[in-house]
Amino acid sequence: MFLTNTMIAYPVLLITSIKKSFEALGKSIKKTGKTIQRWLKPADDYYEALLKLSIKEFSTKKELFLIFDETLIRKIYSRLMEGAGSFYDTQLFRRIMAYKLLVGMLSDGNQSFPFSATLLFSKELVPNPKETKYEWIKKIILKVKDLFPTTHIIVVADGAFASKDFLLWCVNNKVSAEVRMRSNCSVMYKNEKIRIRDIKELRPKGRQMARTTGVIWHGIPLFITAQRRIDKKGEESIVFQAATFEAKPMRHVEIYQIRWNIEKMFRTTKQHLGLQECSARKMETQESHIASVFFAYVLLQYERKKQNLTTPEAALRAAERKKGKFLNRYIERLNRLIHDVYA
Repeated sequence: MFLTNTMIAYPVLLITSIKKSFEALGKSIKKTGKTIQRWLKPADDYYEALLKLSIKEFSTKKELFLIFDETLIRKIYSRLMEGAGSFYDTQLFRRIMAYKLLVGMLSDGNQSFPFSATLLFSKELVPNPKETKYEWIKKIILKVKDLFPTTHIIVVADGAFASKDFLLWCVNNKVSAEVRMRSNCSVMYKNEKIRIRDIKELRPKGRQMARTTGVIWHGIPLFITAQRRIDKKGEESIVFQAATFEAKPMRHVEIYQIRWNIEKMFRTTKQHLGLQECSARKMETQESHIASVFFAYVLLQYERKKQNLTTPEAALRAAERKKGKFLNRYIERLNRLIHDVYA
């Protein structure tokens, strides 16, 4: 295999090789693990390329969704990795050593590109990590609005981002946002203080699957949507979400469902692209590895679209099967993509 562009060399290896360690990747092309590690570009270089690819893909869209979410990159047995800290893992139900990653993703509802990320440090390292988190999110939102001045940007995030300070900032800066909301939050509704779950008029009736009403929460005007869910066993539940803008109830539901794209991206990058497989001790190398994995994921999104495949995993399987001249053509096509972005 001959890789002509070091910008994509490491990401392409991630795509076309089953094992993801530096040493395993090196063996596949008769290089040392250190050589493969040297092929990693600084994280900012990958994110710059990802942002340019996002602009290329989405510049003509009238509406885009800016999705934020966090994930843990497990480093359970490490005590020597720079920046790793102790975080609670909701799947393992205990605290583990890990990197906590906050990611920004742009989506049109079909294509979804992670384009920026930052590490969040544990309280042992940073006294007020929430402040740092929201400062970064606000900066990214303003940057995206500046890059897409004629596009309606809707911020989508789960309940971890439903803070009064953040939603107030969104209202004051005319940012459309859709977030999950706790059912026990107290709001002002018809001049009465009441918990969201106790608002009878908000409950879907008959064949309705969602209803929306306006409330005031800590002085912030919000639109609360109640969505009826029915699981495989036929059992019904109600979940709530809050928005800083008005829309039809099912439109609010559809917008929040787009957040699932970032969850699918985390699953794909962890299970198939080795997001958690870097064992380097330097935080700088870890950050470069993370950014290059996201870069590989976006390349798979392009391949999925070009080959009319259903998922990035399908594009990954197609890439892993390429050999000889077919692999060289595949790499050259990716090279042209990057060249066009920087031309």
